[in-house]
Amino acid sequence: MRTGTALALASLLAGSAISGAALAQGANDRTASHAGTVINDEFDPGYVADDWRPQTDLDALDRAHADYLKRGDLQLERPEWEADPLPPPDPPPRWLQWLGNLLSNLGPLFQFLFYAMIAVVIAGFLYFVFGEAIRVRFGRSGKGKIDLADDVLVDIRPNEAMARGLLEEADALARAGKFAEAVHLLLFRSIEDIQTRLEGGVPKSLTAREIGGLQHLPDRAKTGLGPIIRIVERSFFGGRPVDSDGWQEARASYEDFAFGEGWA
Repeated sequence: MRTGTALALASLLAGSAISGAALAQGANDRTASHAGTVINDEFDPGYVADDWRPQTDLDALDRAHADYLKRGDLQLERPEWEADPLPPPDPPPRWLQWLGNLLSNLGPLFQFLFYAMIAVVIAGFLYFVFGEAIRVRFGRSGKGKIDLADDVLVDIRPNEAMARGLLEEADALARAGKFAEAVHLLLFRSIEDIQTRLEGGVPKSLTAREIGGLQHLPDRAKTGLGPIIRIVERSFFGGRPVDSDGWQEARASYEDFAFGEGWA
């Protein structure tokens, strides 16, 4: 027991002595280094610290790289996610396939019908706007038309009060020597009255002569307005003044148109 204790104390003392000697030697070395007393016989006076460069063994690097590539436990490529292929869709029912084939075969026919409908709509619109004018200017001369009955003629006649009032206005112009103005008044008022009374109206683009030649205008109306139209055309386009005889002819024609037989 005592012997073991003595050996332990001796070991501690010996370790402390060795540590103190080592510390003293290190302090002496640092002091000598700072004092410039260390002498190295192999020291090169021309050595500069910046001249040192690390040296690489390229052969060893190639061998290491080859060994790296040969290793099978390393993942050298980035994995790409690939979706599972979708199952093919179920085929449509047979009746739907039949319907699709039928419509596919009828496609050209539907296309033709589509353009034909567009053409019919355009033609109908043009006929509605310009049909009457085209029929008057380029159509038949009027032969073979069915003479309209007198009850149709009555529908486009002005009422008696309006007709008498118009004649009074025209007579006043004629008494003042304005025969052309009086004839024009009779014609324009008559056309306005026909426009309101005739079924379908009268295209506004027509001239007085074209209105007088309308196929759906009763013959008695054409006969009554014809002389008035000719007198106005001679006055407007021919430059011939309207005299008293022309006025009396136009007045008599309007009386026949407005009142027919039995005017007194």
